[in-house]
Amino acid sequence: MDDSKENKRYQELASKWLDKTITAEEEVEFANWYNRDQNLDLEIPETFVNNEDWHKSRMFKKIQQEIRQEKPFFIRYRIAIAAILLISLSFGLFFYRYASTSKDQPQDIAKLDILPGSNKAFLTLADGTKLSLTDTKSGKLIEQAGVKISKGKDAQLIYTVMPSAGTKLEYNTISTPRAGQYQVNLPDGTKVWLNAASSLKFPTNFSASNERRVELIGEAYFEVAKDPKKAFVVSSAGQEVSVLGTHFNINSYPDEQNTYTTLLEGSIVVNGTRLRPDQQSVLNGKNIKVVPADIENVMAWKMGNFRFDDESLESIMKKVSRWYDVEIEFQNEDLKELEFGGIVKRSEKVSQVLKMLEMTKELSFKLEGRKIIIGHKK
Repeated sequence: MDDSKENKRYQELASKWLDKTITAEEEVEFANWYNRDQNLDLEIPETFVNNEDWHKSRMFKKIQQEIRQEKPFFIRYRIAIAAILLISLSFGLFFYRYASTSKDQPQDIAKLDILPGSNKAFLTLADGTKLSLTDTKSGKLIEQAGVKISKGKDAQLIYTVMPSAGTKLEYNTISTPRAGQYQVNLPDGTKVWLNAASSLKFPTNFSASNERRVELIGEAYFEVAKDPKKAFVVSSAGQEVSVLGTHFNINSYPDEQNTYTTLLEGSIVVNGTRLRPDQQSVLNGKNIKVVPADIENVMAWKMGNFRFDDESLESIMKKVSRWYDVEIEFQNEDLKELEFGGIVKRSEKVSQVLKMLEMTKELSFKLEGRKIIIGHKK
């Protein structure tokens, strides 16, 4: 793309961001473009907080003025738009917090970098045999009780019920390690995407039961095949989700206080409470409440992104820990409560995530092997 076309494209994206019509995909495009050159040190006046809309308008006018000048576009435009990126509550590859404006540069941690997670999983068969799906080639893996299990080319585990299948009830378990994710197509046609450090136990053939029951630990997104005669039931951490055919996400990690179930399409019942599309149930112990769902945030992991909206650093670092398989150490408990917003691709190395967080001028990160130590910036 030449300078003039790039000029128009990112002016258009800036305009969409200002009037809040920018899509999630456009946010990522906008952020990735800026992220090509992050070596900018910008100050955000504290007075900005008191008059955000006025400053946004001023910044955009400045962008328009700058791009009409004859200076090289990539320098003019990035400097102008950088301020917008830093103050956005819904936009990244920058994480933000109104903080001090020290001139300290972010710590160089690239030399100790850690790669992101990838498609990795293990399959445990009914007899206890454990297969590494990461190491096996695409094609048929095994056939058990008339059910063919194969690995697709796009890192999918596929179950196909053969005509010879009986009614014997046997269970398999697919599990993703930390820094892993995987997709499984169940015998009834239901598709499940597992996030890192998650597992799903399921029958190899649903014909032997009057319901389609599975057990989840961790996080998964479900696209359930319709079957009006057999409900699809997901059991996880003190809750049961019952559906006939729909799309929903469950976040049920053992190290989280709450279990979150989010409905995208159709209808589900969570412990007797019915959800409508764009609603989320929050289960804490035996207490359940229903709140409006932030679908983009919930589905960010499946779309290949980290996305945060006023989320605590403790919660963010749990996600980082699972995806990069790292240990997290906070030197000060108060740091856990800091809140951030932003979006960054999960395909980035860990240094990019930490670099963005460190640019708040409040934090410092240190990598020791696979441990991230978080402290106050000195």
